[in-house]
Amino acid sequence: MSQIADIHKAFLSSKGVSTDSRNNNQGVIFFALKGANFDGNKYVKDVLSNGAAFAVADDYSLKGIENIFVVDDVLTCLQELALHHRRYLNIPIIAITGTNGKTTTKELVAAVMSRKFNIMATQGNFNNHIGVPLTLLSMNKTVELGIVEMGANHVGEIELLCKIAEPNFGIITNVGKAHLEGFGSFEGVKTAKGELYQHIKNNNGKLFINHDNEHLMGMASGIENRIEFGVESGFISGQTTKNDPFIAMSWQTEDGLSYHIQTKLIGSYNLENILSAICIGHTFNVKPEDINAAIEDYTPTNNRSQFIQTAHNKIIMDAYNANPSSMQVALNNFSEMDATNKLVILGGMKEMGDDCITEHQKLLDTINKLTFEKVILIGTEFKAINTYNAIFYEDNESLIKDIQLKPIQNKSILIKGSRSNKLEELLPHL
Repeated sequence: MSQIADIHKAFLSSKGVSTDSRNNNQGVIFFALKGANFDGNKYVKDVLSNGAAFAVADDYSLKGIENIFVVDDVLTCLQELALHHRRYLNIPIIAITGTNGKTTTKELVAAVMSRKFNIMATQGNFNNHIGVPLTLLSMNKTVELGIVEMGANHVGEIELLCKIAEPNFGIITNVGKAHLEGFGSFEGVKTAKGELYQHIKNNNGKLFINHDNEHLMGMASGIENRIEFGVESGFISGQTTKNDPFIAMSWQTEDGLSYHIQTKLIGSYNLENILSAICIGHTFNVKPEDINAAIEDYTPTNNRSQFIQTAHNKIIMDAYNANPSSMQVALNNFSEMDATNKLVILGGMKEMGDDCITEHQKLLDTINKLTFEKVILIGTEFKAINTYNAIFYEDNESLIKDIQLKPIQNKSILIKGSRSNKLEELLPHL
């Protein structure tokens, strides 16, 4: 029996995987990961003495100690164990990636699929080279279907995650300008996200694809095993019927049946995320009434397109992430909404590399053409550009001080920015 098989046997007898020595590790198998500022090997003995069942380490001085597996590299072992476990489970895995909307799509797909199957989906943002293995290892034999979100900021990362998760179904929500420091260019983004398509093609899997997206259609050229959806036609089609502030929509099957949904989602850009979930659910024979109920019951959290009514203002809180494409659609959607006294508060976009000034200027050029009563900009990214009539603040604290002196009231507010801006700090003052 190979070492991975031995570790998998130990894993199955344990209470799960831990990578943090500070957790309650009673009965778990502890993986002693290393980072720039920590070395899990130093805590292995303590974790075992505090009740862990097993540990995996790559410090050879620990070799021979009971219940410790010593390997060449703990991270590689974690990934190989996840692959071994995925093959042991032998269930359908749906992989989801994309520049924008992948988490919302993942949550919608999970909501729909859980109406028929016992599913397990990525929790939080566990979508990288550590998070994907942990997601797979959170599944047991009662799970009938897995939904795995895959994030990346460098070419090659999606390919690695596909080798670990071996998805048989895949969807790319969209491709846009994000993490340009790592990808280098928009073409780099397409290459990186396209690694999912390549894996699906090479392994006879099935793609779900928005045929209204010309970039995705071009990337999927030559892949025949796919199911398309879109606004006008496809296996599933659908249209927004209202967006004020929540999306109402209708959707149709290929055989002409039609349904209507009132969602709790804001932003017409979420239509493609909803259609993705409908298409996947319908492919897996989830009943239409269950699809509709799942989507209508879904409420976004985590500062993702949330509608918040405060004592003084109506707020669209969309500050989990930001890049040029997501900024553009959020601003256009807000511009088109039937609301008065519109205020936009934007935080700077991160990881834009050499394109930082250019992309922020494009953003402000767009805003200048739209009709907002007032625009507030936060962050040094806006410092070197023409901000037109917008009001600039270095940081949240500076804006909060001004709000305390002159409260903002009776406004419809869009708050949008990269996660590191922590724009949610503004909410108590609005």
